Amino acid sequence: MGHRLYLPGNHVKDQKIRTRLMVLTIVVLLLTALGSMAIANRAFNTTMRESTFRDLKADASYIAGLLAQKPDEFDTAALLAFCAATEARVTLVAQDGTVVFDSGYDITTLDNHAFRPEIVQAIETGEGSAERRSSTQSAPVLYHALKVEGNPSYAIIRLSTELAQLDAYTDTYQQLFLGGLALLILLTVLVTILSIRKITHPLEQIHSVVVEYSQGNLGARSAVESPQELAELSRTMNTMAMQLQSQIADIEARRQQYSTILNSMTEGILYLDSQLLILDANHAAVLLLKGEDQSPDVLKQVRLAQLISSNDLLTACARTLADARMHTLELARFGHLFGETATLMGRRKTSSLRLAINPVLKEGQTAGLVITINDITELKRLENIRKEFVANVSHELKTPITAIAGFSSTLLEGAMHDPEANQRFLNIINRQVVLMQRIVEDLLLLSSLEQQNANPVKTWTMVSQVVDETLDACRYKADERETKIEVEVRNPQDLEMLVNGMLIVQALSNLIINAITYSEPRSAVRLMIEIDDGQVWMHVSDTGCGIPNDALERIFERFYRVDKARSRRQGGTGLGLSIVKHIVQVHGGTISVVSEEGVGSTFTITLPRDGGELSEMQKKSSRLFDRKGLKANL
Repeated sequence: MGHRLYLPGNHVKDQKIRTRLMVLTIVVLLLTALGSMAIANRAFNTTMRESTFRDLKADASYIAGLLAQKPDEFDTAALLAFCAATEARVTLVAQDGTVVFDSGYDITTLDNHAFRPEIVQAIETGEGSAERRSSTQSAPVLYHALKVEGNPSYAIIRLSTELAQLDAYTDTYQQLFLGGLALLILLTVLVTILSIRKITHPLEQIHSVVVEYSQGNLGARSAVESPQELAELSRTMNTMAMQLQSQIADIEARRQQYSTILNSMTEGILYLDSQLLILDANHAAVLLLKGEDQSPDVLKQVRLAQLISSNDLLTACARTLADARMHTLELARFGHLFGETATLMGRRKTSSLRLAINPVLKEGQTAGLVITINDITELKRLENIRKEFVANVSHELKTPITAIAGFSSTLLEGAMHDPEANQRFLNIINRQVVLMQRIVEDLLLLSSLEQQNANPVKTWTMVSQVVDETLDACRYKADERETKIEVEVRNPQDLEMLVNGMLIVQALSNLIINAITYSEPRSAVRLMIEIDDGQVWMHVSDTGCGIPNDALERIFERFYRVDKARSRRQGGTGLGLSIVKHIVQVHGGTISVVSEEGVGSTFTITLPRDGGELSEMQKKSSRLFDRKGLKANL
């Protein structure tokens, strides 16, 4: 059933409490007045009749005494004078009912009164009274008869008076009564209106405050101070409003906290009803399922199947609704055409999701679901990289181990007694051991560079020093293939850069040795360095075979080789370029490559000259190696 809200502007008067009270009061007053008037009128009539009968009885006794003074005759003049004074009719009736005297009518015209009720009653009991319509007067009349003993002329004295006289008295009384009653009603109505106003005005104040509360304004306050009951109600409402404000503020703060927590989560959260209609979601769910930076409201009132088309997901949701237990599953962006198909509408980089479906219980029944969504694309990629890395490491170590095992067995089987074969096999074993050692060392270096907080110590290092150490490290390979290394520094060589010199030398050496390896013997490899106040550019160019376009994106992967046969033949580990990339990254720089098959390749390292991001301790320690800073301190 609906409830009507009474606003201050509602002018339906018959619904206002003030009007209703006034109407009710007036109706009660009128009913009371009418009832009082009826009762008073009845009581007045009864009293008047009783009083008239008493007067008639007294008058009858008086006349009897008056007539007893002259029993043989009666004084007609005295009787007529009495009747004129009292406006009563006197009738003397004989024992047989014959009228012997009547003060108002000719006795010859009157009937026998022997059977009049009051006469009959007086003869029987001594006196009698009656109220009846007189056939003589043709009007209602009150009668009282008194039996008289010892008078031969008459036996009954009867007095009567017409009711018209009583009606005149009653009309006068009613007029006075109605006038007083009307005045009393008017005064009562005025007092009632003032009282109702005094009562309803605080109620209207309270009502207006309640309306403010219903519209959300809990800051409104009621200032009613009387009457006491409404003042207590007013104070109670103010206290309730303050408590509600506090509770709503707490709820809003918690809601903001929960909203912040939900929207800061990297996991997507969906809240669904039992019909798999989304009721709420967080920001991460929008990014995962819509692929756009939108409000979570875009997912509300959307069916789950419209976002993720997956039979397995719908089945898992149905199972959770049925058994009220958590179920998990993984979905890929695209499945098989005739098998499981999961079409994700989210960002393209998301290819795999892990979903945990939890029941929401209400009164022991599953009323909805909460689905937690994790993007496991990167985990899957890392898992594949790990598997590939283990396979590559196993493969790379298997080759030298197999060679060592094979030649060791050959030596043990008797080849060690052949000095020439012995020396040749031992050289081969030594080379394979050196290769294994280099693989392990490169793996350890790569592992340290890949650490999340890797930040090697950097010092201000002369460019010329880096160039010299790099040439020393590459000289053996250049001499071996009769390759010339050309060096050009575009700026004065005494300029410095804040780097880890050993790692930069390692990176440049790997690039130059790679350039020598993939270039023809007796060719040239070029190292050019450009430096200014903000950046350092290092270019390593060769005129070798070049890199195919489809391999450019993978050359920095571990154990990836463009020409596997040449790399193994030259003793490469397959980790050189990957190490270079990570060295550049820990210095806050970038590396790029431009290559053309049959023409050659150019690798470019770009580094910030000031070392990129440094800890405060490294910045302080680096100043000790800055000659300009040292001079300033001195």
